[in-house]
Amino acid sequence: MRFKLRQMEVFRAVMISGSVSGAARLLYVSQPAVSKLLAHTETNLGLKLFNRSSGRLTPTKIALSLYEEVSHVYDAAARVDAFVENALRGPSGSVNVICSPSLGLSVVPRLIAEFLQAHPQVTIRFHTTLIQDMQTELLSGKADLAICVLPIEAQHLKSEKLMQGQMVCAIPDGHQLCEHDVISLSQLEHEKLVLYSRSIPFGNMQVAAFERYGCNVLRTVEVPRAELACSLVRQGVGIAIIDQFSVEGNPWHGVTIRPLKEEIPISVSLVRSVFTKPDAAADQFVELVQRRLSEQYYIKL
Repeated sequence: MRFKLRQMEVFRAVMISGSVSGAARLLYVSQPAVSKLLAHTETNLGLKLFNRSSGRLTPTKIALSLYEEVSHVYDAAARVDAFVENALRGPSGSVNVICSPSLGLSVVPRLIAEFLQAHPQVTIRFHTTLIQDMQTELLSGKADLAICVLPIEAQHLKSEKLMQGQMVCAIPDGHQLCEHDVISLSQLEHEKLVLYSRSIPFGNMQVAAFERYGCNVLRTVEVPRAELACSLVRQGVGIAIIDQFSVEGNPWHGVTIRPLKEEIPISVSLVRSVFTKPDAAADQFVELVQRRLSEQYYIKL
């Protein structure tokens, strides 16, 4: 191995700190030791990594590119270190959870909170992502499971539908439609609407619903996410049609939520890779997701 781990460590420290003295402080070694190993690294690799002038080090173009690669190595090493740490903590381990943005505002955080109350030694790594990126994260092992608002049909993924919700209407407080308990699409034909972008699945579902029910609507603003739509509704820009999961409990002051008369159904699925190895913590979280989403929320499939 031409570029050894210790050399990577010293090189990275110099790049981060910008100097030999700074690298020495980061690594708790002497400056001469850093200078010697850095010079040996350049000789060994046959590459000039730094320009030296008046005691200053300026990274070369190749050094900047090399630093990106070394950063990837350190990220991987950090994951290995986290794995070892979790292994030492026992079978509790960690669970990498991803979900659709609309589920990340209330539904999934509630599940995580309940799970951690019962399993405080488990580490949850959680973020939202778009449905088109979930397949890559699951198959690469970056995520143990995905909870998504639309089914994912892909090779090597297993998907289980757990519940079904609907799209709903978000109306500015004080608007005349707030007086109605249920809103029909026909009532929205002359209103300014904030809708999902037609480039995403939710947007396509809305377009199909308008065509199916013969509605001509005024599309004022297109957005990729429900929280953006609600922000616009609160400012009086228009009325939004969004998924109900994004506004569970209606956390938006100044926005009234009403169900739609016409159904625009949304199914929630649990997705895992067929290559995922059995893991006690992940399996326990999956069991909680299956139980809660099937029993308590919305319309059971």
